[in-house]
Amino acid sequence: MKRCIWVRLIIFNASAAILLGGVQLLGGTQEVGTISGVVTMDALPPVSVLEVTTDQEVCGEAVQDESIIADDGGHVGNAVVRVTGLPWPTEVNAPSIDNVQCRFEPHVQIARTGSQLLVTSQDDTLHSTHSYDDRNRTDFNIAMPFSGLEVNRPLRRPGVVRIECDSHSWMRGWVVVSNDFGIVTGLDGTFTIERVPAGVHELTVWHERLSAQPQTITVVAGEVTEVTFNLVQS
Repeated sequence: MKRCIWVRLIIFNASAAILLGGVQLLGGTQEVGTISGVVTMDALPPVSVLEVTTDQEVCGEAVQDESIIADDGGHVGNAVVRVTGLPWPTEVNAPSIDNVQCRFEPHVQIARTGSQLLVTSQDDTLHSTHSYDDRNRTDFNIAMPFSGLEVNRPLRRPGVVRIECDSHSWMRGWVVVSNDFGIVTGLDGTFTIERVPAGVHELTVWHERLSAQPQTITVVAGEVTEVTFNLVQS
């Protein structure tokens, strides 16, 4: 049976919530529910900073170590939660990564396979936005010698992409390139994915230094399914 699909996307930065518009089938609307959860950890690491060894006039003397971002309650930000097999909405904002005060912004993001990554810089110093795929092979390496430069590069294959700067060794960012739709947890560790088709789904979570086993959940139409991931050191 042929079907038409319409979607809309709303992003709330504060709570890392995503709303997917209704999935409308010919002859009726598919029943959907909501997945709401939190990502936590038990042993909180001490707050640490990374020493800046060059370009201090632009970068400062130190930058925060963003490899683990967690609040006093152990809620973990910058974790990527995905619903296996859940397609991306038809229209979604293109991914982008910016060089800002000698750090990558955002530090972690998820992007659809085949999308174009916009690389920009706000710093008046030479950055090199160097992309490594999950096989540790260079995908692209873009020199960003001045602020305001914009370059697009395709994200051709699924996998975890590591972004580094050859000029500033402490700079690191991540792009999870995925066929499956997902979301990055907010600073409070929470995430919400709405308009998920009712039924059994597998949820996975990715973090640059922590890990947890996938979970199988059942989404009930018109209800909220709550999930907690507790991360441990990988």
